[in-house]
Amino acid sequence: MQNLLQKAEDRLKTIWGYDSFRPGQDEVIESIFAGKDTMVLFPTGGGKSLCYQVPATVFEGLTLVISPLVALMQDQVQQLKEKGISATFINSTIPSFEVEQRLVNARNGMYKLLYCAPERLHSHAFQAELNALNIELVAIDEAHCVSEWGHDFRPSYREIRSALEPVAEETRWIALTATATPEVKRDILESLEFDNPNVISRGFSRPNLKWWVVKSAKKREKLIESVQKASQKGDGLIYGGSRRNCELLAERFSGLGITAEAYHAGVESRERKEIQERWISGETPLVVATNAFGMGIDKPNCRYVIHEEMPYSLEAYYQEAGRAGRDGQVCYPILLYRPSDYQKADNRLEENYPTRDELEHAYRVICDSLNLAVGSEMEEAGSFSIDEIKKRGKLSYRKSKAALRILDQFDILAVEEAVKPAVELRFTMEQEMLAKFKERCNNPEKAEFVDKLERLFGHHSFHRLIRKDEEYILKQLGLNRNTLVKALNILMVNDHVLVFEMLKERNLVKVLNARSSKLPLNKKEVEAHRNNLFRKLEYMHGYILTDTCREVYLRNYFGDTEATLCGHCDNCLKSAKTEAESYGTFEIQTIYDLLAKEQKTIPDLCTITKLKKATIVDILQHLIKENKIQLNPSAPGYYCIS
Repeated sequence: MQNLLQKAEDRLKTIWGYDSFRPGQDEVIESIFAGKDTMVLFPTGGGKSLCYQVPATVFEGLTLVISPLVALMQDQVQQLKEKGISATFINSTIPSFEVEQRLVNARNGMYKLLYCAPERLHSHAFQAELNALNIELVAIDEAHCVSEWGHDFRPSYREIRSALEPVAEETRWIALTATATPEVKRDILESLEFDNPNVISRGFSRPNLKWWVVKSAKKREKLIESVQKASQKGDGLIYGGSRRNCELLAERFSGLGITAEAYHAGVESRERKEIQERWISGETPLVVATNAFGMGIDKPNCRYVIHEEMPYSLEAYYQEAGRAGRDGQVCYPILLYRPSDYQKADNRLEENYPTRDELEHAYRVICDSLNLAVGSEMEEAGSFSIDEIKKRGKLSYRKSKAALRILDQFDILAVEEAVKPAVELRFTMEQEMLAKFKERCNNPEKAEFVDKLERLFGHHSFHRLIRKDEEYILKQLGLNRNTLVKALNILMVNDHVLVFEMLKERNLVKVLNARSSKLPLNKKEVEAHRNNLFRKLEYMHGYILTDTCREVYLRNYFGDTEATLCGHCDNCLKSAKTEAESYGTFEIQTIYDLLAKEQKTIPDLCTITKLKKATIVDILQHLIKENKIQLNPSAPGYYCIS
């Protein structure tokens, strides 16, 4: 055990560049090495992925990571490869032959980590290789998807244990989530059949976040005022709801002298990536985004996150607002609210949640657009357009989007939106003939280029079109896009060596099972999911309306019943202002002198001074505003001299 822990610490330093694990991470890794079923409840930005990635580099065998998020899978695999760690992913939008090849590679020990979409676990290809994969650790990311009470329930997550039953007792298990209420936590542990589990939680306290709700009929004015104040503290993020609104707000703030960019699914993937990079580097101090922004993006010094529209659940709000202050410094999650917002959100859920009949209609439209006959199965994912589904299905844009999301969530379809541009290529001559072409070629550079293409696209490219990520191909060849297109055109038109196509960013969809004459989803399931969404909206509304401590409200929702008043959210400060007894220079100096000697918590100061908590909170806020003291970023809840 000690040897494994030492190796993990060595890998952490040599690969990731960290001298030590964050609080809780070492406890998780020790639990994994001890072979205990482990459940991890860490807040957004708490470093969950390292809890399985580091052990994966220590184990001889394979770490299987279950994740429902295609984009996050791809990003994590890319990041691991850049660190020299062998990893790959499989999901339903990858052609079957490519899935089979990656599984064979995994069986042969070519990967340390294999990311897998949950619906793939029951596939024939995966089951055929399962016993030979030498899985040492199963890591279930976004584990709240197991529960029907979770905000992103997926039935395939409830089948994980049964799909892996042949190896379930021989491997280690870890489940990870940032957002689990007590009922969701119980559901996860029962569904995964965890035996005497070790539940490790860092709690849901983020003492450096000053939760704030601004209630005003003039939201736009309050937004501008909030950004102008908060931008003095550093970079920030606005969740602006619709694409159009994001564009308008980015333009507005840029006009006010705060450089801002809009981020949404309508922006091409290359540009989205560049916007992310400019924001992370600080070149663009403000991004105005839809909720598509944020997954896998780590910017420690984001100083504020503003929600211009009311989120639909506390889980979504906590994750999005939690992108602020990952460096432990004071930050401001601000939610702007006008009285009509709740009714607007409620109406949107009501109007845009499809009925069972509308879902069946959308299913038929999608199958018809893919030319998929009843009883037929799809070999690989096909392109689709929301506008086409909207037009053919005679559904609103929002309802078409909602139908796709629900059918994906219930494992009827696998949907991947905004797929990165790709190069599709097939050699038109046999391998032996291509070798002769290279030998006879008078241009050494051309011969070398063809040789590189052959190695990049592999032997399958002599039999079928092989698709590779455009950015990856350009990087491997050291070319820009125009040069690549010209070179491939010459090989296709002049030399007749290959055929190719440059695929633009697109949406992909795959019907996961043979097309059915009726939608394989009953009315009860549809209604239960709908009711759960409305229930979560009510909790979100309760957070906005509460006059008690906002951090206590959040932490109680996630099961932390021992939470105490934070002392710095808007409600705590209002309460302190109302209830605080009068104090003068003597009391202020007393508090300051105590903190000058040693950092202390609010209860410590109450005990020593015999002052009321409201008075202590008021004095602390006064000293913070005067830049005399601060919350200690490395010791949550403690105040110290600035």
